[in-house]
Amino acid sequence: MKTSNPSISHKAQPGETRSAWIEAVRPRTLPLAASGSFAAAGLAAARGHFRWQTLVLMLVVSILLQVIANFADDLGDLSHGLDDATRVGPRRGMQRGIITPAQMKRALIGLSAITFILGCALICTALCHGDPPRCGVVTAIAAFIALGVAAIAAAILYTVGPHPYGYAGLGDAASFLFFGIVAACGGTFLYTHAFDPAALVAGIALGLPVAAVMNINNMRDSLDDAAKGKRTVAAALYGLGERGHGISGETAMRIYHAILICGSLALFLAALFMARGVSLGTLVRAAALSVGFQPLLSTLVDVVHEPDHAALDRFMAPTSLGTAIATLVFALCTALG
Repeated sequence: MKTSNPSISHKAQPGETRSAWIEAVRPRTLPLAASGSFAAAGLAAARGHFRWQTLVLMLVVSILLQVIANFADDLGDLSHGLDDATRVGPRRGMQRGIITPAQMKRALIGLSAITFILGCALICTALCHGDPPRCGVVTAIAAFIALGVAAIAAAILYTVGPHPYGYAGLGDAASFLFFGIVAACGGTFLYTHAFDPAALVAGIALGLPVAAVMNINNMRDSLDDAAKGKRTVAAALYGLGERGHGISGETAMRIYHAILICGSLALFLAALFMARGVSLGTLVRAAALSVGFQPLLSTLVDVVHEPDHAALDRFMAPTSLGTAIATLVFALCTALG
């Protein structure tokens, strides 16, 4: 369902406009975007290839990609009629008419251009430093630029356009891929110029809580999304439970969420042992990593015991921050000799 003019712009005060743009950035999601940079840096340091300039550029590009995705989400949901009066959760700046679609489109174009330029700077400086990749520097640069363009396109097309893939149940998978596997594997390659199996395992481990953050948002909106034709994993699980499969929809959504978080801990531990080997020191690091997962596990308990799916939004920020903390602890445990 589309609406030609879903909100009416009104003259906002400067403070109100500033608050609306900050809200559109969704600061609570930004620690999650930084997590892939932490994982890659830790693995690179363990291999003796860490560089500060690569970390800084990677952090900036990752965070900008998340902001692009957040802006596109606001624009797409409004234009497709999902952010109407029936939406669960706080009213966004575009819903209130403080930010117009034209302003958001200009912001998306500008941010995409800045992200592309910084991404190219990251790729060129990282791949031109040290020993060349086996595939050759030019080939590697071209491949990473193509991957960067794909990441920007994926961030925008999640909800924007005539056929947004986020409405077809693919949002969790795309977030898992780009902010998990691509961030960890691609990021590690930019440091080491070689594929690292431990980075793949760490990328999968990171992608699981990234999908969990998406799941919290989608659990909150599961009934509303299903009514408006937006298919998500949470909506599918809710519908599966409600069709009489021996488990309620609410329980099904929470079991899926628990599997994502617990699976992440198991895989991060596996990646740690792959990077550092089996030793007493690694066992100590594994214990420290388990402690680092406590904020995320504590939030998981809260999510599982929250009976009202409409109230789950308050756990998005702790899950995002908990993921960043767990990944940072993994990076430190992996890097410190």
